[in-house]
Amino acid sequence: MRIKIIIASVLLLIGAYSVFWFQLAGEVEETVLSWIEESEERRGGIKVFAGDVSVSGFPYRIVVEASSLNAILPAGMIGTEPASVMVPEVAVVFQPWKPNHAIIVTDYFDAVLGELADPVANVAFDKVKSSVIFDIETRELINLSFIADKVSWNRPGPQNSAENSELEKAEFHLRRQVGEAQEQVSFDLPINRAIFFKAQNATIKEFASTILGQKADQIKLEAFLHANEQPDYTKAGLSKWRDEGGTLSISTFEYGTAQAGISLSGDVTLDESFKPLGAFDTKVSGFENLLKEYSENENLSGTTRMLLRSIAQGNNTPGEIELPISMQNGQLYLGPIMLMELGPIIE
Repeated sequence: MRIKIIIASVLLLIGAYSVFWFQLAGEVEETVLSWIEESEERRGGIKVFAGDVSVSGFPYRIVVEASSLNAILPAGMIGTEPASVMVPEVAVVFQPWKPNHAIIVTDYFDAVLGELADPVANVAFDKVKSSVIFDIETRELINLSFIADKVSWNRPGPQNSAENSELEKAEFHLRRQVGEAQEQVSFDLPINRAIFFKAQNATIKEFASTILGQKADQIKLEAFLHANEQPDYTKAGLSKWRDEGGTLSISTFEYGTAQAGISLSGDVTLDESFKPLGAFDTKVSGFENLLKEYSENENLSGTTRMLLRSIAQGNNTPGEIELPISMQNGQLYLGPIMLMELGPIIE
């Protein structure tokens, strides 16, 4: 008799869990389809299009698979240009006991910045896994984590190189800040977003003519956006953020190779012309190597290049040295040396 009761209890438990799983799976599928259908209205103008959608994974997981997923982000959301994302096949995995946490997996996807017919940049992501935590009631994003084996991009056009820039083992985290990750000065705006990024074996063509150089064994960035609300990437949105006292606090930035590298921390905002304005405490390793390489940059004036070579030749400081870097009046300074003109981040 006792065995029959145990068996009946187990069967009842299995049946109850099965009902729970299929009910929850139906709700998840309905939520995903609703999110897609209402994306443009509820997500700041983002348009999302999905192919065939299926649900599987019983009993341990809820797996929502789409045969394709395309999204169009309007201008001003991540830059001055619209962006298109094209994912050939994607799986979104939920745990039944944690339906507000999704793991998104895809072998690869492509993104285009600008119009598809005339792109500003093409970006490719390989072997991607992303973790998304959202508010189950409002469906607003709380945390986003993103890992890719490789990220490569290029900028088409006659004035841009056809060669790709690329990163390996790229890792990005974006979260709403809860509590204080760093001591907040009384006049600072609250931390709206916390950002963490790291990557290895970088070749960044866009840095070729800067003091950073295009090669880096590793890149690391940890920063905090001080703002009353997330600013739009438009002149109006950035002006409002700047005028309210918004800043980007960089607690850690590391870039370089075994021969030369830079680490810095500081704060940056924008001036009236939307050019970077700020100051950083900077540590440089391999200072002589860094200056020698940068002195070959033909974008610098002859006087600046000669001064850099002279400083490099006369430098015999071993190990790491500390230097101030500042950005003001549309110019970048290394100590008293004006290195380069800075353009506006938005035209």
